[in-house]
Amino acid sequence: MSIESVDTVVCDVDGVIVLGTSPIPRAGEALEAMRAAGLEVLFITNNSTKTRQDVADRLAETAGYTTGLDTIINSGWATGNLIAEKHRAVYVLGSPGLRTTLKETGVNQTEQWQEADAVVVGLDFDVTYRKLAETALAVQNGASLYATNTDSSLPTPEGLYPGAGSLVALIETATGVEATPCGKPYEPMRRLLADFVPGDAIMVGDRADTDLALGTAEGWVTALVLSGVTKSVDDVPAEYRPDLVLASIAELPAHLGI
Repeated sequence: MSIESVDTVVCDVDGVIVLGTSPIPRAGEALEAMRAAGLEVLFITNNSTKTRQDVADRLAETAGYTTGLDTIINSGWATGNLIAEKHRAVYVLGSPGLRTTLKETGVNQTEQWQEADAVVVGLDFDVTYRKLAETALAVQNGASLYATNTDSSLPTPEGLYPGAGSLVALIETATGVEATPCGKPYEPMRRLLADFVPGDAIMVGDRADTDLALGTAEGWVTALVLSGVTKSVDDVPAEYRPDLVLASIAELPAHLGI
């Protein structure tokens, strides 16, 4: 696939469009330019703390870009679609946004770890030791373990915060059980893409192990932006080397001939 054939732009959010509560400079303008040129602009994020509506609101409030829910996929939604029909009671270590997303996808949740036949771990800004202990106990009791994503870090203006993957690793270490990952670049997320990305696409992201890995697996053009987690293309494994390296998404329209 060549960049000339691209008709869909698939963007990560954290580190690509926004950084914490601040926009990446001129990110909104770039998104508007690409949409005005007739390109489909979609957002695929591993951040499970937000509902899809939260993501849309964040894009509007932070980057000044208005879009609909039909352009947004997040890892919580991918998780819910995978497990809703498989489990009767799910114990959740995660944010209120994740709980809402799982409810929207039909997942029945429980606050009692003893009742759980599955556990979902996502990023939780209010995590406590007791919550971690109950999550581990549920897994030890036989509950299946799912990770919304395995991102080890979350980019912020202050630097990298621990991501959901850090909490997942803690539970895996405590229980000896490996989680089933649901976000980028894994199969549960990829299953949702067929209806969202019908044509040739470019994946724009700041992480090799999620964004570039997803784009590579899908056979898309890939673009690494240096505005988030990854600060040098030299840090990218050879198998995920991007087709483009950009300081930020603001440079992308020019490469697309816009």
